[in-house]
Amino acid sequence: MNVHKLWEYREYVKVNGVMLTNELISLLQTSLTMLQVENHFTHMQYWGQIYGVDRDYHIAVGINRDALNERKYFYTTDFKFWGLLPKAKKKYKFLSLIANTPFRGDISEKIKVLDEALDQGDPERCKNMKEEKRLAATISNICEEAEVCARGQLVKRPDGVVVISPNFYGLTGPEAKLLKSYLHIRPAQHKWNTNMLTRADYNLSMDFLDSIDMDIPNGCWNLSLENVGTVAYLKSLYWPGMMYFHKVRTQDAGFLYVGNGRKNLDVPFLL
Repeated sequence: MNVHKLWEYREYVKVNGVMLTNELISLLQTSLTMLQVENHFTHMQYWGQIYGVDRDYHIAVGINRDALNERKYFYTTDFKFWGLLPKAKKKYKFLSLIANTPFRGDISEKIKVLDEALDQGDPERCKNMKEEKRLAATISNICEEAEVCARGQLVKRPDGVVVISPNFYGLTGPEAKLLKSYLHIRPAQHKWNTNMLTRADYNLSMDFLDSIDMDIPNGCWNLSLENVGTVAYLKSLYWPGMMYFHKVRTQDAGFLYVGNGRKNLDVPFLL
């Protein structure tokens, strides 16, 4: 969510049981405005909160020239120091999914992760992982699978740079009811012509990302319209605590994650 619009956006997230207090919003706007100025970011967004036993992690996203490939993620526990999250490695992204201990709120904390799929005599069965690497891997997993935007929010310029569109005026009511109107904020994983073959209104500048209606299994997203159909809410069953809202026919939209960082791996068996 745009950090400069948290006061008005808190009314939308309140519907889903998330309370952004006056104190939290004031702390976020003060500290993140300073972070934005220091790093010369064009956009600053509040990504969400991951619960910890001792302290919670608050996550922010800074965007420079490219809104897809130049996203930088920061974390804090005290709103005084914002640390840059390292790039998540593939092995830690896997380990973070099977780690069953809660976050502590200390980036130097080390935990042991047991991979029960391996034999007991396998030396790779038990591994150590620092909480900072686990945090980076967890956020990377959530972003790859559940961070979304409405179609048209991000556009690709002729030079290949992806930007937040200043001309995005919102989805229409009928569009907001369709899963294919919401796109993953990640480099496309499907073939380049997938959207072209499935959309009659294909537009290369907007449809360069994967739409969530192709996610497996069918039903892993919950889409609802509230306030007499004026606000669309999107939730991922894989990542409880994730939500995306969009006020129809306006630029107002935002992503937020508030949870323990655990993925619901049982979704395919529940649908």
